[in-house]
Amino acid sequence: MKIPSAEEQRQTYLAELQPHVAEPILAIGFFTSAGYLAGLKGDYAEASALRFLSPIFGRLYRRGKVNARVDASRNDLVAVTDTSVYLFEFPKRGGAFSVTGPPTVWRRSDITVTAGAEAKYAQPLHVVFSSGETADYDISNGAGDYATFSDAMRELLLSPSD
Repeated sequence: MKIPSAEEQRQTYLAELQPHVAEPILAIGFFTSAGYLAGLKGDYAEASALRFLSPIFGRLYRRGKVNARVDASRNDLVAVTDTSVYLFEFPKRGGAFSVTGPPTVWRRSDITVTAGAEAKYAQPLHVVFSSGETADYDISNGAGDYATFSDAMRELLLSPSD
């Protein structure tokens, strides 16, 4: 089975999301829980070190840590319009995406988004709501033509809305 290109996948996601969004979607991308990828990297490094003592224990340790991290995380497919940001929960353990419930919706005029320094695996985003609440997310760096998958979304979120 052929793996779709980033553009083919983007079009598939847009076709799935647009019926659930009242205005045209300008960009899409992904959010992950803050620190998710860095934590996975650390889990793999610890498990690799433990493998020297016991390959089976290292494998079991990694599996347990990764499963716990995946269970505690949240991945969202994010759609940005002129006025709003829609967060649709994405399956944690792979599988085809479909909209299974109402999205979390933010008015763009009610948020300010700043980006931290881009790291090897992800770039942190900090969201400040007009209420004073905050939220932190990561935008994962993909590979190949997926490396820029979330760039347009990030740029819209970082620019002030009208």
